[in-house]
Amino acid sequence: MKIDSKTIAGALKKYGFSENEAVIYIFLIKRLEATAFEIAKETGIPRTTVYQTIEKLKKQGIITQFRKNNVAYFTPESPNQLFRLLAEKEQVLSAVMPEIQAIMSRGFDKPITKLYVGTDGIKTLLEDMLVAIKDQKVKQIYATSQPELMDLLPKYFPTWLTRREKMGVFTRLILPHESTDFLPANELREVRYLPENFPFSCSLTMCGNRIAFFDFQAEEPYGVSIESSSIAKMLTQFFLFTWEMLASKPVKTDK
Repeated sequence: MKIDSKTIAGALKKYGFSENEAVIYIFLIKRLEATAFEIAKETGIPRTTVYQTIEKLKKQGIITQFRKNNVAYFTPESPNQLFRLLAEKEQVLSAVMPEIQAIMSRGFDKPITKLYVGTDGIKTLLEDMLVAIKDQKVKQIYATSQPELMDLLPKYFPTWLTRREKMGVFTRLILPHESTDFLPANELREVRYLPENFPFSCSLTMCGNRIAFFDFQAEEPYGVSIESSSIAKMLTQFFLFTWEMLASKPVKTDK
């Protein structure tokens, strides 16, 4: 079988080997044993660098040293040692991962944004919202919606609503003025309507730190998801302000 040294070297460097470590290790697995002088001569790596690199590989248990005729030789350990080292690294990282995540959660609230295109994309985003509701134990969501959603997903959306309500989530929902028959109020949904002079062409759903925007009137429907505690908090405040205004009196504009 032909040995593709470049492919092996590339994989070893992704594993964590330096260029010199990869070259020396590949040389040894081909030769099985060699002196530092032979390694330097055949690889073109300076002998001082060879010794330094060998020491690093020895400390990791990747190669070992033995003496023959009072001369130091080096030989590779079983390649399975690479898997054992990788497993050890994974165990070490897993042990501190909760602390790492805790530090990140206290740090900068970096938004995560995703685009979902087409009918299947809208379904995927709605499924992701259910996951967010479950994972964050959300019991209150805020949303605006449009009848076009039922036209786009006539079978899926009613089923999705049922699944969401079974999770015990209460919804405050704002609808366009002409949508009184679209999603009527029930025990888990309170509905308020915008006046006629405030139409909107997109929909919005907020749950926990997740915000989803939907455009069902575009040539190809799409959704945009944003994960950000600070953005979600700001938009929730705007939503609640509008919610209170709709409860007090109709909103008017000058025409």
